[in-house]
Amino acid sequence: MLTMNVSQAKEQFLEVIRQVEDRENVVLEKSGKPVAALLPYEEYASLRRIKNFLAMQELYAAMEDAGITAREIYQDSRKELETR
Repeated sequence: MLTMNVSQAKEQFLEVIRQVEDRENVVLEKSGKPVAALLPYEEYASLRRIKNFLAMQELYAAMEDAGITAREIYQDSRKELETR
């Protein structure tokens, strides 16, 4: 993992992008504190899938706690659409 300040990254933007393309993660700092991270798109997409999966698990847990099934939601939604 490479760390650099934002000003340095601006000056060397194309080189930073090449490093990210070569699967190098880059942390950008401002006043010595991390403010952003650059990572290969595949890694970003993978993190998004994981985040979405975890959100879905939370939704299912909330439905289970409320005593609601996916079938009930589907049936209610279908009825509502049919009345429109």
